[in-house]
Order: sequence, then structure tokens, then C-alpha cells
Amino acid sequence: MAVVDANETGPIGQIIGQPGTGKTFISHYLVEKADAFRVCCHQGINNKLLVSRIYEGLGMATLTGSAATLLSRVEHLVQGRLMAVDEANHLTWRQLELLRYLADEKGMSLILLGTDLLDRPFRDGRTSILLAQLSSRIGAKRVRLEPFTSLENVSAYQLIPEFGKVNKTTAKQFYKASSGYWRDARELVSACRRVMKTQNIETLTVDVIQAASSSMKPRGK
Repeated sequence: MAVVDANETGPIGQIIGQPGTGKTFISHYLVEKADAFRVCCHQGINNKLLVSRIYEGLGMATLTGSAATLLSRVEHLVQGRLMAVDEANHLTWRQLELLRYLADEKGMSLILLGTDLLDRPFRDGRTSILLAQLSSRIGAKRVRLEPFTSLENVSAYQLIPEFGKVNKTTAKQFYKASSGYWRDARELVSACRRVMKTQNIETLTVDVIQAASSSMKPRGK
């Protein structure tokens, strides 16, 4: 499923998922591979700070002034660009509408990435009507990320790119240690590489994964 439609002016898409399913990885991937610029949000972010982060994401020096002043300076810079907004679940409806304005009026492509909380303003009767235009712009361009549930996916996306083809027993152990979560898998890959380097081991094995996973913090800690 396409998240944004290249044939649409200022396309808007949405990626949601549990923490650790790969949203932040995707946002950085878009910067590297799709010439996007990235903005990461946080609890309590306001309009002025959001626009400042957009400006900084474009590689510009920090500016001073009101939110309206900063917005007027950033409008012409985002035309034709793709912005990936990570942790977008921290945005209020007003900030979401500000981003929609940049997409609609300035031709900026937009991908909103966040947890299920990102959908709350669209369902809340107090704000859903205020976000009706944004919701209609997103339409079917929504992607939900879930932890991997098959060894085939674990091997194809997490193991083979890093270690080459591994046997089924090794893949099962890796899946057990990472629970299919992208973030945990990336941490486990790094830990496995450290073990292999220290022990001068060239092939990923069950023993390597067990040694690596024992050095990792339990999920949620």
C-alpha cells in the first residue's frame, strides 16, 4: 500500500504502530533514500516550536519570532519536499491542521508516524470535525506496522541483510529473543555483532544469539 501518492499535490499519508515496530527506522530511511526531512515531536510541543523544528529539519539555522512569522518564512521552503513527522501522536489538532495547510497550500508531501494515539483526535467528537479535511486527505493512505509473526519475514528483513542465510533453528532463536519487534531486532543484531567480533566468530549461531540477548535489557525496561 502506498503511503503517499506521487500523482497527488501535497500527498499525506499515515503510519501507525506499537512502540518498537520500526516507525523511527522508516523516518530515517525516508531521509536517506527519499530526500525527506525529518521532524521529531514530543509531549507539550506547540505551534512555534513545531515550525522551528521544521526550519531546523530543512537544515536552516534557528530563527526567532512568532509562530506566524516563522511559518511565513518556512512556507516557500517546503514546496515539493517530503516531511516525515515522527512521534506525531504528540501533536494537537491545531498542529495537525498546520501541517495539512502546508501540504494543501504549499505542495509539501507529508507522512505522519506515531502510535495508536495518533488516531485519537480523528475519532474524538470534539476534534474529529476539525480534522475532517485532514482525515479525508489521508484517506486510505494508512499503514499499520505490527511485529513480525513469521520466520520468513524475520529472515528476509532482519537476518539475511545482516548475516546472510541462516538455518531455521537460528532464525527461531532470533525471533524468540526479539519477539518480532523491529527495534529489539536492531539492538539484537548489534549485540550479536559484538559477540561475534569478540569471539572471532563469522557465522550467526544459536549460542551467539543467546549470549547477545543475555546482555540486553528486557523489553519495556
